[in-house]
Amino acid sequence: MKKISEALNIDDLRLLAGRRLPSFLFQYVERGNGNGMGVERNVGGFEKYLMVPRGLTKVVPTDTGRTIFGRRYDLPFGISAVGALGMFRPSAEEDLAEVARNLNIPFMLSGMSTRSIEDIARIAPEHVWCQLYPAKDFGITERIIAQARNAGVEVLVVSVDYPVPNQSEIPLRTGVSLTGGINWRKGPSIVADLLRHPGWLFDFLANGGVPELESWKPYAPPGSTAAEISRFIGSAWPPNLLWTDIERIRSLWAGKLVVKGLLHPPDIAQAYRLGADAVTVSNHGGNKLDILPASVDCLSVAGSVPRASGPLFFDGGISRGSDVLKAIALGADFCFLGRAFLYGVSAGGKAGAERVVAILRNELSYAQAMLGCADLQSVKREMLFAPNPDHVGPT
Repeated sequence: MKKISEALNIDDLRLLAGRRLPSFLFQYVERGNGNGMGVERNVGGFEKYLMVPRGLTKVVPTDTGRTIFGRRYDLPFGISAVGALGMFRPSAEEDLAEVARNLNIPFMLSGMSTRSIEDIARIAPEHVWCQLYPAKDFGITERIIAQARNAGVEVLVVSVDYPVPNQSEIPLRTGVSLTGGINWRKGPSIVADLLRHPGWLFDFLANGGVPELESWKPYAPPGSTAAEISRFIGSAWPPNLLWTDIERIRSLWAGKLVVKGLLHPPDIAQAYRLGADAVTVSNHGGNKLDILPASVDCLSVAGSVPRASGPLFFDGGISRGSDVLKAIALGADFCFLGRAFLYGVSAGGKAGAERVVAILRNELSYAQAMLGCADLQSVKREMLFAPNPDHVGPT
């Protein structure tokens, strides 16, 4: 398989992305933090959740649409925030914004983006959400919020699961940090890695090398290079956020506010109490701590949290359209995927991202019909199958 159009599932796109990307980049995608089990646990966590169909129901046509924050999307999932996308493909953020606009799904621009929120919002003004990584200096946070508001963004997503700087073995092992540059003591192995991936290397050099993190450029000293912006970020972020910070952000943001990165039910309930319009159950893609449970296992508990004030979102490990249905059955109102779209856009740019949506749409629609659900409102927790010694059949 060599063509994007020949990819039959997300794992096919994963293989294509692995062929194009240097190994030092692909390891960031695949392993995350520590022993890499966080990523594996997220993906494998869906396997134990099975579903029992209802029979003899009208399922044609199958409706895969979902309404969130008063806007109807054609699918119950969107594109999650992924940082430094320009390292994977220079046009990645523009490509994803176009796909979100054309296929009517949301795109969450990362708080560590290589394109500005103004540029991306111009491409897809009604489909771009803005992820916020608050700064240690709340004055910078206020300016970022104002920038998003002035760009016409309607949904602000505050990521709260990053209290201290990430500790990853990958830059020590490979000699390359996405934000810290290159350790040239590992130069020969890095050069060999790059020469094995000429397509990526050509795009990288043709676009000026390491891209600037545009999301932070306005707040770094004027005239800063890409490396200097990265060093500035290291001094300005991350802060150890507290609930009082969420209250301050809520007071400044009149649009929809999503709190992303909570796993514990009491924390989720507290976020709603403090005015969050939605909460995203997420362990940061399994990237930041390898002893966390799979996001989907946390969703199975969090899905029962009372949330009269807003929807519950889910992010983590989805690789099949049927995984989306499992998440909905467990209580999610909407889902986000980061790694799948990273595979697609890395492998084939806009066409690769479009292929992700086509694959997931087909899998979702088929599984939904086979389960006897004409629409997503028919996907119920009661359809989950939980075998035990004293019970056989639907729960």
